[in-house]
Amino acid sequence: MRKLLNRYGLTGPPFSKEVASGNLLAFADTEDIRARLRAAIEGKASAVLTGEAGVGKTCLLRSLEEDLNPSRYKVTYIHNAGVNRRDFYRQLSSALGLEPKANAAALFRQVQTQIEELADEQKIHPVLVLDEAQLLPVQVLEHLHVLLNFHRDSRAFLSVILIGLPELRERLGRNILSSLSTRLPVRVHLDPLDVAQVGSYLRHRMKVSGCAQEVFSEDALLCIREATGGVLRKIDLLAHTCLELTCEGKGTLVDGKTVQDAVRMCAEALR
Repeated sequence: MRKLLNRYGLTGPPFSKEVASGNLLAFADTEDIRARLRAAIEGKASAVLTGEAGVGKTCLLRSLEEDLNPSRYKVTYIHNAGVNRRDFYRQLSSALGLEPKANAAALFRQVQTQIEELADEQKIHPVLVLDEAQLLPVQVLEHLHVLLNFHRDSRAFLSVILIGLPELRERLGRNILSSLSTRLPVRVHLDPLDVAQVGSYLRHRMKVSGCAQEVFSEDALLCIREATGGVLRKIDLLAHTCLELTCEGKGTLVDGKTVQDAVRMCAEALR
């Protein structure tokens, strides 16, 4: 790693997942999605964010959360989706800083009371973010509309943001979940990057890590887009491998052949 950093004059690994939200590159479509999600939260509505694995859904929500005023919004993030309804409410109770009750009914009342207190007494709007929501059991999904129901459905005390793979939309379209679906008016989808965006992304990540020179050739960008499908997680892996391979020689330019060699090295991870 030290050789790579020195070769390109970098202050740190350019394609690490540990990137500050302020250093994320915002494209017009991602900014539009973030604006729509923020508008939903500010309007006390709920939303669905879908996209293929690795396109940056969680990063987008992390950036959005850092934008929200913590004195006005309390974001609770849950990513362990494969649980039954009782365990789901136990997780939610713990995330809200409560001592979980023994049975499911008591857990639900405890969570609703806490949400109502935050919203009505402390004037803080709770936001519940459920990641990998396509894996949530039907018994949990079909109960979310009950969790959203306050004062005979006359008060909006909670926003729920479901994050998941594209099949989440299909699940929400089932009749059994129609009550929940109508309470999720905002639906946004995050697409993979195109070739131009891949180039902008790679240049940006190199620049914020200290390298201003052009590192990836045009044919390299085409190869990276083709090999990764524009998925950020795969782009990071492949770009890092390309830099390591280039450091084995004397140059700094990543060309199409280097990308092809890198693809062979990490073929399984790119599937």
